[in-house]
Order: sequence, then C-alpha cells, then structure tokens
Amino acid sequence: MKSRTLSMLLLLLASCQGEELPPGGVQELTYDGGALDGSDDAQPSDALIAQGISAQGSSGLTPSGLTPSGQETAEADREHDPERQAERQAELEAQAAAYETMPIDDLLASMGLARDEETQMMDLPDETIRQLAIARLWREAARPDDGGAPRRREDGHLEVRFRHLALDDLDDEAYEGVMDDLMRGEKRFPGAVAALDGEQVEIVGYMIPEEWQRREVTEFMLVRDLLACCFGGAPQPDEWIHVSMKAGSGSPYFPFVAVSVKGTLRIEGIDDGAGYAAGCFRLDGTATEEL
Repeated sequence: MKSRTLSMLLLLLASCQGEELPPGGVQELTYDGGALDGSDDAQPSDALIAQGISAQGSSGLTPSGLTPSGQETAEADREHDPERQAERQAELEAQAAAYETMPIDDLLASMGLARDEETQMMDLPDETIRQLAIARLWREAARPDDGGAPRRREDGHLEVRFRHLALDDLDDEAYEGVMDDLMRGEKRFPGAVAALDGEQVEIVGYMIPEEWQRREVTEFMLVRDLLACCFGGAPQPDEWIHVSMKAGSGSPYFPFVAVSVKGTLRIEGIDDGAGYAAGCFRLDGTATEEL
C-alpha cells in the first residue's frame, strides 16, 4: 500500500476506534445507497458534462444548468408534496431501524461488502459499521442523485459528484499512462473531467483529517465513502480529493457524517513518496457544511 495513503487511513482507524480528537462536528450518523465503487451511477457523456458547465445564465436554463421537462417538473412537485415527504421520511426511518438490528454480515452484503481476510482493512466495531451505513442512507436522502451532469448552483458553484471525477472508462494501461503523465506535469484527462479543472465546485464526501490548527481542520482527505476505505482497500487516485482550507479559514471536524465542501478544484498529481500518483485532485477549500 502507498505509504501516504496508509498514514491517512490510520488516522481514520484511530477515529473509528474512539481515539480522542479535538471537538467539532457531531457524531449523529446517517446512508447513501448505491454501489460503493459507483458502478451503478450513470456516467454522463463529455458533451453533457460540458453542457452543464457552460450553462451559467444561459437563456431558457434553470440555475442548475438544465431545462426540466414537464415530466421532471411533475416529479419534482410530487417530491415536495408534504404527504410524499412524510412517506419518504417514514421509509428512511424504517430502513435505518432495520440496519440497527440486521446481522452485520447481511448488512455488509447489502452494500456489496464482506468482512473477510481479503477485503477487510480495518476491524471496525459492529456499531461503527451500522452508524456508517445509516450515514450513507441519510446522505442520499439529503442529496439525491439523478445521474445527470454537474449542475450550476445559484451561487455559481458546480454541484460535482465523485462519479464526475471517475476515470472508469480508461483501461488499466491508459489509466496508468494518465497518472504517470500527470506526475510529469502533463494533464491528459478525459474531456469531461478535464473541463472541471479550475472550476468553483461543491462536492460531498467524508473527512479524514490531516492537519489541525487551533482545534480546526486545515487539511483533510475528502473520500467518497468511509466504508469503502475500510473494506474495499485504499482509495484509488480518482476516489479522493486533498482539501486545503484557505488561509485563516479552517473547518470543524465532522466525524462519520457527510460534509459538503466548496472551493476551487484542480487536477494535480499527489506524490506517494515513491514517485507515483497517490491522488490526482486538490481543492482550495472555502467552506464546509455538514449535510
């Protein structure tokens, strides 16, 4: 395992096992559904990504950069219906309650995970696993994903998801080539991902703190999913972002809960200490918020 990534994951292990950390954030946890590796996420085309990025204030477009159809509008109206919201809340609470009593191996299997010698990286307590699973459930409820391109928010930020950064379309050889070139300062990322370089974005993930200052986190890993890190091996370069908060603006630590991070996204190789890319994204953070 790459040394840099291992040291970061050990920080997560310490927090999972209850080591005392500076206060900040809350420990109520919430679950997000879907395959951890994003394999069930719809992958938009480069053209669709570009459409979402270039939709700033274009005539006939919503603030998100998309023009809703009549059917989409009707579906949105149903989602905002108080009765439907109450039903959805009840469904989520029932599912969360089921997670609290479900046999732990069944719970892991429901998320495509297994606690065995090949996949287990950290021996998390069962209760922590349950909390993280429930955290993912509530995260998806708070920020549902329709599978579309990045959406332009009213504040000007693009609402980006980790699947928009994924390099899944590259075969192993091409992937390694892109990473090797990145460490030499050459950016050969697919167009849809390359278009996000330098953009003001907002993205949701989980914090693994690296640097502290006056009880605030100043640098951290933002990972797609904590359970994936614990059971699926070290995150791949395109599955996490190194976040550095702007000078004088740290963040509270939000342990085990989804956090929204805003800032400028940059494609940049992150050296693992041996000359290889442990990561490929950095974000100059300006604000964080618990979902």
